[in-house]
Amino acid sequence: MKRNVREPFEEVFKIHERQIYYLIRKLNIDDSHQEFYQEGLYAMWEAVQTFQPGKSQLSTHLHNTIRNRLVDLMRIKKRRQRHDSIYCKAEMQKLGSGNHYRDTDIPIQEELAVTIHETDLWEELKPLLTTNQRKWVKYYIFMDMSNREIAEQEHVSIDAVKSWAKMAKQKLKRKGLERDWPEIK
Repeated sequence: MKRNVREPFEEVFKIHERQIYYLIRKLNIDDSHQEFYQEGLYAMWEAVQTFQPGKSQLSTHLHNTIRNRLVDLMRIKKRRQRHDSIYCKAEMQKLGSGNHYRDTDIPIQEELAVTIHETDLWEELKPLLTTNQRKWVKYYIFMDMSNREIAEQEHVSIDAVKSWAKMAKQKLKRKGLERDWPEIK
């Protein structure tokens, strides 16, 4: 009658520890927090406990058990990451309208409900300014955005925004608004 003698885990660990590192490298895993190493170590311990000498060699059993456990952990992390991404997008939609520019994740700014105390003046200025010049006034004066931010928002060059600003400033100065809006100077 043969006794089923198991090797102590410490001896197996000393001999096969490099196999954990090998599998982590082979599977291209970034293990900066040693999470995968710990999972591989636990899988090694379980493999030693469940090893049956007549069915396979210990090294093969260790390799398969550790590899499968690492792949499972990768899948779990990927699923969690996907879930977190979906959750974040849903939360961002709650904060904004959910509208964004095509091909980017930049949200579309909603029209501001900026109260202009002199609505008659604004109504008088609207026909004088082009659509782009009105955008510059809205973004630059009321929303305090830089020309670079306006360019990114509108998907145009900074020079285009500067051109809008130059023409809008000239028209607003003709109306004598530089004293009301010092940003125009």
